Amino acid sequence: MLQSFNSPPPSPLLPQGSPRAPSRGLPLRLPDVANVIVKLRRSRHKDQGREYPIVSSSGEPCTQPSLAGEGVTSARKVPLVEEQRFLCKDGVDLKKLLRMMRVGLLEEAQAIGATVLVEEHWACTVHSPRRDGVYKVDIRYSASAARSNLPDAQQPVALEKAKGIPGLMTVIG
Repeated sequence: MLQSFNSPPPSPLLPQGSPRAPSRGLPLRLPDVANVIVKLRRSRHKDQGREYPIVSSSGEPCTQPSLAGEGVTSARKVPLVEEQRFLCKDGVDLKKLLRMMRVGLLEEAQAIGATVLVEEHWACTVHSPRRDGVYKVDIRYSASAARSNLPDAQQPVALEKAKGIPGLMTVIG
């Protein structure tokens, strides 16, 4: 068959002679549609190579090195726990959120007469972003309130283990 330069090449899916005829060679089957939906959901839960949820933790409960010695803190310790969900847009700066949680625990400890936090532990889960770019971040921070002659470290333990999402974070809830 001779073909002119102005006409498109014949399509194997279209019958000869009718360039706009619907394709008859690819029937739409339910398993094919289901596979496409599964692939779309998986791709939605991956953001620049990340898989969700992103879980990070400080590991075993530990105390700041400056307060870890014998007799540095009081023998009586009061356990404190705070859990909070944040809604963050355009990124998650987990280090800032952990510092904010720790400040709240330290204020609670000071209200009962303690001066430092020891035996600290935190765990965080960053959930996949919604369509509007908002991340749900669940944080659980626990520590024991104690008294000491030394000042508090003013920083969460194992902060290097915090995994966030780069970007300019805005906390909206």
